[in-house]
Amino acid sequence: YVIGIRSCAPLASFLAFYLNLMFDNVILLQTNNSSEIFEQMIHMNESDVIIGISFPRYSSRTVKVMQFASDRGADVLAITDSEASPLCRTARTALLAKSDMMSFIDSLVAPLSLVNALIVAVSRRMNTNISDTFRELEKIWAEYGVYENAGHLE
Repeated sequence: YVIGIRSCAPLASFLAFYLNLMFDNVILLQTNNSSEIFEQMIHMNESDVIIGISFPRYSSRTVKVMQFASDRGADVLAITDSEASPLCRTARTALLAKSDMMSFIDSLVAPLSLVNALIVAVSRRMNTNISDTFRELEKIWAEYGVYENAGHLE
């Protein structure tokens, strides 16, 4: 399971997209209704892992989901900015990345780099031959015209 709400939603989506290439059962939790999130987690148990992503201002929905996952015995991992983050209260593991608020916009450059590193580390740890997956995807993409060939720009 992967969750990131509001400005963290793109990070969660990016992480879930690549984890889905390595695992068959990745669930990106996303909804505007908090009760629906719990409905998506109804079968969660101690064999599951949840990765929660939140930075200041911390999403209360993400914090509640992490608590629910912990109560269900799932392995809880937080991607956040500090050990003082409310996500760390229930997380077994916390991966920390600085997130600066430059103005009204959050800078998620460091968290995205951390997510990239996590994806690569999981792939290497599993000894997943991701190149086989991408070879198959390249065939599918070519057959169904998923991408346009832009040619060379001169």
